[in-house]
Amino acid sequence: MTTLRDDLRETLPFCAAFAALFGICYSAAAWWTGRYASLPAWDFAFEHRLPFVPELSVVYLTITPVLMLAPLILRKRSQLAPLAVVLCAETIVACAFFLLFPQSTAFARPEVTGWARIPFEIADTMNLHYNEFPSLHVAFACSAAWGYSTRRTAPLWAAWSVAVALSTWLMREHHLADILGGIALAVVTMTFLYPRLQRPGAELLCLRQCARFSRRHIRYFVIFLAIYLPSLLHWRRYRAVRYGFCTAQWIDDLLDGDRPSPREPLELAEELLEEMSRGTFSDRPLSRLAAALFAELDADARRDFIALVRTMRRDRMRVLGHEVWTQQELDDHHRTTFTLSVNLLLITTGCTARAHEVPALIDALAWCSVFRDLDDDLRKGLINIPRGVEVQEWSRDSHQRALVTLQQSAREIARLEDARARKILGIFQRSIEKFAKGHDEEAAKGGERPAGPPFRAGNGTAPER
Repeated sequence: MTTLRDDLRETLPFCAAFAALFGICYSAAAWWTGRYASLPAWDFAFEHRLPFVPELSVVYLTITPVLMLAPLILRKRSQLAPLAVVLCAETIVACAFFLLFPQSTAFARPEVTGWARIPFEIADTMNLHYNEFPSLHVAFACSAAWGYSTRRTAPLWAAWSVAVALSTWLMREHHLADILGGIALAVVTMTFLYPRLQRPGAELLCLRQCARFSRRHIRYFVIFLAIYLPSLLHWRRYRAVRYGFCTAQWIDDLLDGDRPSPREPLELAEELLEEMSRGTFSDRPLSRLAAALFAELDADARRDFIALVRTMRRDRMRVLGHEVWTQQELDDHHRTTFTLSVNLLLITTGCTARAHEVPALIDALAWCSVFRDLDDDLRKGLINIPRGVEVQEWSRDSHQRALVTLQQSAREIARLEDARARKILGIFQRSIEKFAKGHDEEAAKGGERPAGPPFRAGNGTAPER
């Protein structure tokens, strides 16, 4: 069970992003509009006969603490993120109106005295000038009330949002048209955008997961760019690539313990495997993304993906069973993993080449994966060091074999007839070569220290089973 601190760590970045966007856009729009010599006002004659009630500034100011309550009311990222995105969208739309249809206010306000002077001046300062139609203050109040409401609290939140709207009018901060515009903006975004964010489609799920992967390590942001930049020109063609990468990485994160899970990840993987085998999927986000992926794959590719998940599942079983494998067992496991992964990549990108044509690249990918994450895997209990070896010697020998394997894989890729496959697999080849070069430099700096991270979980010798 997660704590409030854990929840805040997930939700506060969304709050900060919204606050930054609002501060920049709102103040920039007011500054730009202030350059005009004169501006129109969308007012009605009867509005000037309304009473001026500066005391309502206390109600007007409640918008700030209410928005600040969002991480405490909507504690989960899946609950808060949709509202934060809606508020950002409302800010952008409203600022576009501020710039395209700049206005001023036609209200004349008397001097405020007494206790109401201070809260009124604070409210008036916060409101800035010229940002009139639509009223973001009202839009935010309506959206927050909508997002916070439950069946029991809906009347209270509705009453609060109405009170805020009335306060903007009777304080003479906004005209009726501005208030109605703010209400309309909130209704449109909360009716059409908010539900889609609460139950995102496959593309939005992919973007969310890519952001989550990238926060953990920069290499996932590089992968995101490598997938999404070509997608901009061929969105439909690379749909299966986007879905496949995000689904596989999501499953891998669960099984590796990189993603918190309220249940044993192995159980979730088993349920997903059953859904994929039946071809019927639940409404869980990961299952929805897997369903979207399977809709893009043919029967052979589906079988390969199911086999990949079954193979990935073995790593979790190794952790739970404290298993230490032989070199042959590890080699077979990693070759199966990367053969299926490369095959799926080639299929989803429309290549005619297949993984069996580049066996040396498969071995190079396995080596890179093992040594790149060796220490991290050991901390999680996943031992990719063969049983009974002397670790430093094994690390040194593996690195030397990898250099030879990389030379062979370069020749294999060059012999491929499929130009697209040569380009795609060449990216992996260069990435592994860069990683190997980094190991060479690390070894040179450390003198006798071999390439590859040391075995920190023991005395330098891999444990027996």
